[in-house]
Amino acid sequence: MVYRDCDVGSAKPSKDILKKFPHEMVDVANPDKVFTAADFYNLSHKIIEKSHLDNKLPLFVGGSMMYFKTLLDGINVLPERDNNYRRYLENLKEDNKPYFLFNLLNERDPKYAKNLNKNDEVRIIRALEVINKTGRPFSKVLEETVKNPLSNKYNVHQFGIMDERKIIHQRIKERLERILSDGLEEEATTLLEKYNIPNNHPIRKSVNYKQIFNYINGEYNIDTFSQKALFATRQLAKRQITWIRSWENYLKIGINEIKPLEDSVKKIISLL
Repeated sequence: MVYRDCDVGSAKPSKDILKKFPHEMVDVANPDKVFTAADFYNLSHKIIEKSHLDNKLPLFVGGSMMYFKTLLDGINVLPERDNNYRRYLENLKEDNKPYFLFNLLNERDPKYAKNLNKNDEVRIIRALEVINKTGRPFSKVLEETVKNPLSNKYNVHQFGIMDERKIIHQRIKERLERILSDGLEEEATTLLEKYNIPNNHPIRKSVNYKQIFNYINGEYNIDTFSQKALFATRQLAKRQITWIRSWENYLKIGINEIKPLEDSVKKIISLL
């Protein structure tokens, strides 16, 4: 939701809802720029501080577990993105065998690589990028930079909203049908016309946008788009559930269990 004009594909709340219930971190970046985990971390701290000054309780909601982990545990101060080097790595990947980038990282920093999935290109490319910029193993750079965990300054209460896989899959199917009828194809076409979005941009790889861009480019028909988008969303939900199950100190709540959530939030507010 941070990207302007990415409304339908991200299931962004309507303008009426945003007016009635103001949100932060909506439409803060153009789609031809990259909003990084570091951007999220820094902006989040500003929002939290402002909320407390206004005597309000900041509430973070969403599905990007990696970003939440970054905010919760703190972030290492690392070099900025190098888009030229990233394009170089993308070209290497295309010209070589599967897992080439992972094997390259394993050669340069086996300590960091051993804890990664071979398909985790986001972390693989970031590690290679930092190694290229610093001339040092990424694992060593991480060890020497200081983090600033959120719990050092604030009391953090966490909630994990989950339900049975059958229910989740049905909601995913309904959501995909809704965003298609709301004009996903038209929105994607406008994005491609209005912005110069690099091939390695996160939007190009995100669920729904990746598939609709490929459909617009003629790579497959609308039925194949639906199948691929549905599968990708289910896989994303599966990864999110895996993240949550490995999480510590959170209250598990079913999708339709409103009262436990309300009671918990009221209790937190009463302690302020």
